Amino acid sequence: MKLSVDEQREVLRIASGSTLSNRAIAQIVQVSHNTVRALRDQLVLSGESWESLKVLDNATFSLRFNYDRRAPALRKVVPQWHEIHEQLRFRDMTLDLLWQEFREKEPDGVSYAQFTRHYGAWVKTQKISMRQVHTPGDKMFVDFCGRTMPITDPSTGEIASCQVFVATLGSSGYLFAIAVASQTTQDWLRCHIEALEHFDGVPRFVVPDNLKAAVIKTTRNCLILNKAYSELSEHYGFTIIPSRPRKPKDKSLAEVGVQIVQRFVLARLRDRTFFSLDELNQQITYWMEQLNQRVTRTYPKSRLVRFQETDAPALQALPERQYSYSQWVYQVRIGGDYHVEFQGRSYSVPYHHANQLVDLRVNADWLEVTFQRRVISSHRIDTTPGVSTLREHLAPNHHQFQDSQPPALLAWAADIGPETHLYVQRNLEDRRDFATGLRAVTALKRDVRKEQIPHQRLESACAYANSLGIVSSERLRAILRNGSDLRRPPMITTPAIEHSNIRGATYYATQEEKPV
Repeated sequence: MKLSVDEQREVLRIASGSTLSNRAIAQIVQVSHNTVRALRDQLVLSGESWESLKVLDNATFSLRFNYDRRAPALRKVVPQWHEIHEQLRFRDMTLDLLWQEFREKEPDGVSYAQFTRHYGAWVKTQKISMRQVHTPGDKMFVDFCGRTMPITDPSTGEIASCQVFVATLGSSGYLFAIAVASQTTQDWLRCHIEALEHFDGVPRFVVPDNLKAAVIKTTRNCLILNKAYSELSEHYGFTIIPSRPRKPKDKSLAEVGVQIVQRFVLARLRDRTFFSLDELNQQITYWMEQLNQRVTRTYPKSRLVRFQETDAPALQALPERQYSYSQWVYQVRIGGDYHVEFQGRSYSVPYHHANQLVDLRVNADWLEVTFQRRVISSHRIDTTPGVSTLREHLAPNHHQFQDSQPPALLAWAADIGPETHLYVQRNLEDRRDFATGLRAVTALKRDVRKEQIPHQRLESACAYANSLGIVSSERLRAILRNGSDLRRPPMITTPAIEHSNIRGATYYATQEEKPV
């Protein structure tokens, strides 16, 4: 006799949580005791419970319970199908191996054919949607909650809304949540760092939404990620797979995780007043621990236990150094003077990149200019207005011009020696005609380079010229050519002769001039 859905519901309701025998239940419902036994066996086979079935409508109840299309009632032991389904997430796991392990524990269990057939039937009773099977350590789904949390300024009473970030590991469903001030790139990256350190490992893939902190542009044929986000993924070694726009099922675990956090954590804090993010995060951390340790009707194991058994061993190790946030400024035009401006100061790049579009990567101490993902210039950050130019960035003709300027000429002379520096300084400062002195020193530097005059030789010639007050470059060249500085007469150091017949200068100074 075919039972109606209402009769099936009544049998299951009475059998749930009672110790009545099949015959006793059959007498109450007015059905065969074999039918009661068949319904109880079908309940075990379906992997469902009366608590999960009683809230369904008749059509869904029939589909989930599957009694009308049931196979003959099983008298042999069957495994818990949700445990079999969980084990299949592991790499290289097969139904045959799981059946062998099951039969080692239950020698009188179902055969392999029954095992596979009934597992397939159980899978069909699950939700009517594509089931995404996530292997351990494979994916982390991330998103911001739609609900914000208020933070009250204790001094002014002003209320600011903060964002709550949620990360969910695909295999275990383990959850992490943290509150931040905004959805900016810096806060977005900080949330990822906190999540990875909380998990103490790195998954192979991260699935975000299409917010601007993650995705700059997405079309049918083009996907441009935020460079700071890409840099974070390269540092930690995971791959970013953004979900499709307006396709929430691509990151269904993130949506479910957000919903669970909002209902279990944020709803409990709705009447609390928080005066800082740290205070709010302390409460979020406490309730997230309770949530991850909670056992649900769907799975007899908590999220924490599943994480420790599946995801934790499969995650990649964290890098030794934590990621340091860098600010990116995109599509900056280099000027014709091959300098790029940032916060009121100009920084040089190699001259052949003039007028190109580049990106700036800025951290606390350094500014890097990147062209086509390659760093072409690095400068230490200087907050004062001005220009920072590296010599190696100059064009060849600009090298010559810069080398002929007074500061460069004085520095060149000082490297040779003090006498050369004094000679150059006298030419640049003591001459009436500054241009003539500048040309003279420039020509001297050129001659020294071309003729490869030793520094010691130039220093000696300049010392001789300085002693005679010579500033002319032609006379200095003559000294170098003739070696005049090398033929200077020796200074007389012999003491004066003293004798009674030598009157000396003193005698003649005291004599008065006599008239003729």
